[in-house]
Amino acid sequence: MDIKHTLTLSDNGCKDCYKCIRNCPVKAIAITENKTEVDASRCIACGKCFIVCPQNDKAPQYHLIRVRSFANNNNKLVASIDPTFLAYFPKSEKTIVTALKKLGFHHVEETAVGIDRVLEEYKNYYNQTKQNYYITTTCSACNLMIQKYYPHLNKYMIPILPPMMVHGKLLRKKYGDDIKVVYFTPCIASKIECTDTQLEDCSIDAVITFDELKDWMTSKNIVLEELEEEDFDQEGTFIAKKFPVDGLKSMTDRITSAEDFLQVNGGENIRQVLESIAQEELDAKFIEINFCLNGCINGPTFYNSQVNLFTRKKQVSDYANKKAIENNLFELAEEIKGKFYREFNDKRVLNLQPSNIELRKILKKMGKFNKKDELNCGTCGYETCRDKAVAIYNHMDTPNMCLPYIRNKSETMSNLIFEYSPNYIFLVNKDLKILSINPAGIQHLNVEKKHDDLHLATILDYTDYMEVFETKKSIYGKKIRLEDHNLTIIQNLLYIEKQDSILAILNDVTKTEEKEKELIEVKKNTAEMVQKVITKQMVIAQQICSVLGETTAETKVALKKFLDLTMEKSGDE
Repeated sequence: MDIKHTLTLSDNGCKDCYKCIRNCPVKAIAITENKTEVDASRCIACGKCFIVCPQNDKAPQYHLIRVRSFANNNNKLVASIDPTFLAYFPKSEKTIVTALKKLGFHHVEETAVGIDRVLEEYKNYYNQTKQNYYITTTCSACNLMIQKYYPHLNKYMIPILPPMMVHGKLLRKKYGDDIKVVYFTPCIASKIECTDTQLEDCSIDAVITFDELKDWMTSKNIVLEELEEEDFDQEGTFIAKKFPVDGLKSMTDRITSAEDFLQVNGGENIRQVLESIAQEELDAKFIEINFCLNGCINGPTFYNSQVNLFTRKKQVSDYANKKAIENNLFELAEEIKGKFYREFNDKRVLNLQPSNIELRKILKKMGKFNKKDELNCGTCGYETCRDKAVAIYNHMDTPNMCLPYIRNKSETMSNLIFEYSPNYIFLVNKDLKILSINPAGIQHLNVEKKHDDLHLATILDYTDYMEVFETKKSIYGKKIRLEDHNLTIIQNLLYIEKQDSILAILNDVTKTEEKEKELIEVKKNTAEMVQKVITKQMVIAQQICSVLGETTAETKVALKKFLDLTMEKSGDE
């Protein structure tokens, strides 16, 4: 299964705090389009990102859906539960069995049964081989870490399946191959390792975290305190039950001497010991590694536990001490001997390295033009600015995620606008004190250069400002006349609720107003001139009409006389 299906960060919850990136030991979280995304090829599923996220994002319950489908299809379910269950579900050493059977499980056993067998396999492998180092492989996150980031050390990894898978094989031998084995754990990385397509015959069908189990029981109204007690079908030995607390420390004498044994917990410590192994600097030969600091008892599921680490350790230890169990599955294990081996693959992460020229280009995009600009503050999640530049080169990050760069850019832009804007800009508090005013405001509002403790009333009428503070509503686009300054302005008063202050932006339209007045005067003069021309033309037209009227009348009389005379002459003839 793709890691993305198990380890996904919420798009909605992300607030760009970069805490997940800062805490990710292998920097497997990419920022794309302001969204956090887990890079499956880099992730080791340690669960750090979920532990530290302030938004409490969790892994999707992919396996829980699968298990529910098993139950709905009447599959025979068998549970393998990690010994740390008692630290998550206090006082449930017997009722947890009843709860799981109510959820549809036919058999319930402790994963500690598999731990006993792993220890035996380790001893056999150690005695039968000769190599410089032996690295334990019980921790899924460590297994992924070595294969991806230290594949040259694969040769030192003990090629034995982890306890959950060994137990899964024992369960199949005991109850039949048609069963569905579900592993309950505080570990997220187990989900990934159990679904590794390169790992043949995993023997585990699904992995459920204790968080998921709790949600499942809640959905079925199962309350542990109200259930009857029931024994496990098979328990682990005293030593195996204490494995989440002590690791292999208490079992070392079965394998090697104390001088040859080294136990290392915690991601950073493991990184250092792996580098020492690569350089062959260690005296110890048998190295037990657990990614979670203090071991499995401090796995990701316990990050929000109300019970502290030392109380959890005591709960598991007390449970282990109550009853000494002898593992009666050794005969069964011997029947499938040889099937507990595995191979480790080279899954190395290809981290491309930019050339010096390319690196310098990226640094410039981040606002790093010289060594002094490389603050190496680590806010972005990377130890150095150059580490971040390499991440950008590998498409894992963006230049604008550099906080000093963003701040500097923002302040520069803000300062430029404030300093060079032709508008008069100032900030007023609720006491009507001017906190800051830009150069244009100082010049045109006749403010002295030393304007500390300047009251608004000394330069402007504050009526509108009082209204804004009282109503907490901004005023936009109000034209007012400042007679004392001989200015006409468009006033914008923006109320800032968080600071209980007003940002005033005054747009000087004095010249525009004067030009409009001049234009109106020109129009008026032009209109008067046109009116005079029209009046004069009307007089001339009337005079012309008058003259034309007299001439026409005279012509008409003459023509009438001529016509009458003509008619008279025609009659005589």
